[in-house]
Amino acid sequence: MTTYNVYCDESCHLEQDYIPVMVLGAVWCPQHISKRIGRDIRAIKQNMV
Repeated sequence: MTTYNVYCDESCHLEQDYIPVMVLGAVWCPQHISKRIGRDIRAIKQNMV
């Protein structure tokens, strides 16, 4: 059996921003590769600076 890590986020929905929509999103990955994915994302972010 594979265990998955799930990462969720939502758009910043504020009552006074006059935008009537909100977005929910999620990504998931097998737990055994989550550390590698985190390292890869940090490397990409570093290369963008």
